[in-house]
Amino acid sequence: MRFLRAAALVSLLAPGGAPAQRLFDAAPGSPLRFHASDSAILSSEANRTDLGCRVEPQSPRLGFDLKYTAGYVVYVPAESVSPSGEHLRVLFRIRPVDSEPSEAVYFRQGFTLGADVAEGGGTATFAGRFVVGPGRYEIDWLMRNLQGRVCSAHWRIQAPTPGLAGRLAAAAPANLIAPYRVDTFDDEPPIVRSSDRNAGLHLSILVNLAPLERTRFRLSDYEIDSIMGMLRSLHREPSVGLFSLVAFHPYDRYIAYSTARQTRLDFIAVGEAIRTMPAGVVEVDALQEEDGDQEFLAGVLNDALAADPGPRDAIVFLGPKVDREARLPTGAIDVAAAPAPVFQLAFNRNPRSYPWQGAIEAALRPLGLKQFQVTRPQDFSRALENLLTAIAGQELSAGKGSQG
Repeated sequence: MRFLRAAALVSLLAPGGAPAQRLFDAAPGSPLRFHASDSAILSSEANRTDLGCRVEPQSPRLGFDLKYTAGYVVYVPAESVSPSGEHLRVLFRIRPVDSEPSEAVYFRQGFTLGADVAEGGGTATFAGRFVVGPGRYEIDWLMRNLQGRVCSAHWRIQAPTPGLAGRLAAAAPANLIAPYRVDTFDDEPPIVRSSDRNAGLHLSILVNLAPLERTRFRLSDYEIDSIMGMLRSLHREPSVGLFSLVAFHPYDRYIAYSTARQTRLDFIAVGEAIRTMPAGVVEVDALQEEDGDQEFLAGVLNDALAADPGPRDAIVFLGPKVDREARLPTGAIDVAAAPAPVFQLAFNRNPRSYPWQGAIEAALRPLGLKQFQVTRPQDFSRALENLLTAIAGQELSAGKGSQG
C-alpha cells in the first residue's frame, strides 16, 4: 500500500482545555505505520461506535490570515472510559475531491483521559482543527484505545472560493491541506521576494494593542489572533519588500515593539513583546500629565510620518480605533502632508458599538487617511486588495498563496 504524504501534527485539546499529551508525531515524508485494521476502517464508509464516541464535524471558516480552519469535536461518554483512564490514538486523513491525483494527507495525535473522567460521569469533549484552502475534501477519521476498541466517522467539507480574497497572493491556494497553527505567534515560512531591497514596496505598519474600551487593559485572545492573522496576510504579500513595524498601547503610553526596514517580520519576537507587555501600568510621573495620552499618541503619529525610516509606499494603522478622549489638538501633527498614502484597518467585532470617529482617524483624515472598517475576514480581504491596488497603482493579478 502506498501513502502519498505522511503524518502532520494536528492540535487536540483534552477535557478542560489542557494541551493533549503527544504520544507520537511523524514529520512529513516519514513512513506511516498503521494498526492492521486502520486502513480498512478508514476506507470503509461505515461509522464504527465500539468506543461509544460521537464526532461532530466543524465547517470551514475563513480566518483573517485568509486561510480556512475546519475540524471536529469528539464526545466520549464516561461509561466508555476505563476506570483506570484511557490512552487514545487519533488518525485521520484528508483527501481533496477535485484534485488529480488526489493526494491524501494524514494527521495523527495521541491524548489521555484520566481516571477522573470515568469517575465524574458525563461526557469528555475534545476538538481537533486543521487548515484548508478553497475546495472540497473527504475526511476519514478514527480513534482507537489500547484495547482495540474503535470509533470512526467519514464526512465531506467544502471551503468556498473567498471572492476577492482569491485574487490576493496571501490567500490560501486551492486544495491546500495543512496543520493548524497552535501558537498565534509561530513564525511564518519564507516568502519569495525580490533580492533587490529597493524593488519591493515598503510598508510602515503601526499596530494598536489597546482595546477600544478603556475598562479592559488587554485585547482578548481572539482580537490578538485576528490582528496577527491580518499581519501575516500583509507579510505574505510578495510585492512588499520591506517592513517597518511599531506595536503600541496608547492608554498605557507604551511602545511594545519596534523594528525598521526588515525584509521579514519576526512573529516570535512580536509575540514575546506582547506577552510581556505590562497591562494597565502607567508611570506615576506620566499620570500627572493631564494630556499625556494625547502627547504620547501625537509622538507615535509624528514618528510614523517623519522622514525616517526612509521612503515608504504606505503607512498602515492596524487594530482597534483609539477613543475620542485621546483626540489630538490642532497643530499636534508636525507635517503638512503625509509622505505616503495612509490607511487605517479599524478592527471592531461590533462596529455599531462605536460608530464615531476615533482619535487616529480625526488626526490624519486631513492628510488623506483612508479608513476601512474590519469586522469579518471578508472585510479585511476587500480592504487589503484596495490597499495594495492603491499603492501599486495597478489592478492585482491572481496569485498563489503561501503553503505555510
